[in-house]
Amino acid sequence: MVVFMRETVIGRWVAILTMIFALPLTVQANTTDTTDSRILESRYISAQVGPEDAQTDLLKSIIDIQVPEQITTVGGALDYLLRPYGFQLDVSHEVDEQPEVDEQYLLLVLTLPEPHRKLESMTLMDALITLGGKSFRPLINPVKRSVRYQLREGFGQFATAEEMEVAKQEWLDQKEITSLPPKEPGVISVVQQEHQTYGPVQRGDSLSHIASQLNLTGMTIDQVLVYLFRANPHAFANENMNHLLAGKMLNTPPVNPETLPTAFEASQLVDEHYRLWIQREVTP
Repeated sequence: MVVFMRETVIGRWVAILTMIFALPLTVQANTTDTTDSRILESRYISAQVGPEDAQTDLLKSIIDIQVPEQITTVGGALDYLLRPYGFQLDVSHEVDEQPEVDEQYLLLVLTLPEPHRKLESMTLMDALITLGGKSFRPLINPVKRSVRYQLREGFGQFATAEEMEVAKQEWLDQKEITSLPPKEPGVISVVQQEHQTYGPVQRGDSLSHIASQLNLTGMTIDQVLVYLFRANPHAFANENMNHLLAGKMLNTPPVNPETLPTAFEASQLVDEHYRLWIQREVTP
C-alpha cells in the first residue's frame, strides 16, 4: 500500500514537471513562427531588415519633385511624376468601354497650375489626388500599375461628350508628337550650321515655346534652351532664361557639339534657373 502511494505521488510530480518544462518550449516554438524583421548584430545591438513600406507599396513613396517648365499640361506632369515609380497613365481603349472612360482627357489637357509644379513632402498617392483637383479622382490598377482619372460625383454636368472627344484627340495628338523617336545625340542637322535669327521676341513669349519652333534636331529641349540662353545673353534680364525680354532678336549660331552640355547637365541647369525664378531670387 505504501509503495503504491509512493508511485502515485512520484507519477504526479513527473506530470507536473513535464508541464512546467514543456510550456516554455511551446512558447518558443510559437515565437519562431512569427515574422520578425530584426536581426542581432551583436549581443546588445539589433538591426531592422526587410523592405520599407514605400518599396512594398509604391504609392506610399514620399516625393519631392519639380516639374520642368517645358511641361505645360496636367497630363505631362502626371507622366513625369509616374515614370520613376513604374506607373503610367491608363489610356488603353477597349471596344466595349463606356464613354465615361474619356472623362480623364478633360483633365490631361488642362494647363498645369503653377502651384502644382512643386510637389514635396507628400506621398505619390497624395500627389495623384492633388493633380486631380476637386473634380477628378484617381483610380489605380495595381496589377498593370496604371492610373486612370474619373469625374467625381456631381461634376459630370459640366462636361459634354463632344468636349471629351475633342480633349481626347488633343491628348493623343500630343502623345504622338512626343513619342517620335529622337535622333542620335550629337547629330546636328545641316540647317543648324547656318547662322539664323529669331524675333523680335513678342511680349508673353517663353523660351521653351521659341525653342519648339526652331529646327534644332539631335538635341533635347533642355539642350536647346541652354544653347539659346548662352548664345543670347543680351536677351535676358537677371541672367535667367525665364526672364526673356520682349523686342529682342535671338541669334542661332552654328551648334558646336563639343561645347554643348549633356542632356543631364542641361536639365540640371534649366531646373536651377526655374527654381531661382519661381522663388523670386531674381526679379521677374
